[in-house]
Amino acid sequence: MPNVPMNISKVLAEQSANTQLTENAKLDPDAISKLNYEVMYKMLEGEVEKLIIENTGNPLIDDFKKRIVNKFSYLIQKLSS
Repeated sequence: MPNVPMNISKVLAEQSANTQLTENAKLDPDAISKLNYEVMYKMLEGEVEKLIIENTGNPLIDDFKKRIVNKFSYLIQKLSS
């Protein structure tokens, strides 16, 4: 199951590379750049999640996970309440 996010990202990347925009779609360069950054961020997020899941028990990865959770714990609490 850990490979699911990466498979989805790969399929979406391949589909978007092969899809032509309709003639009515007019995206300015800033909108395209923003979309590219959002896709890259989600792919990076998937890779980090995959790394953490696959390397549980590794002291470096466990420390990394702990720092991430500590840094975002306040936000996580606010979102889940």
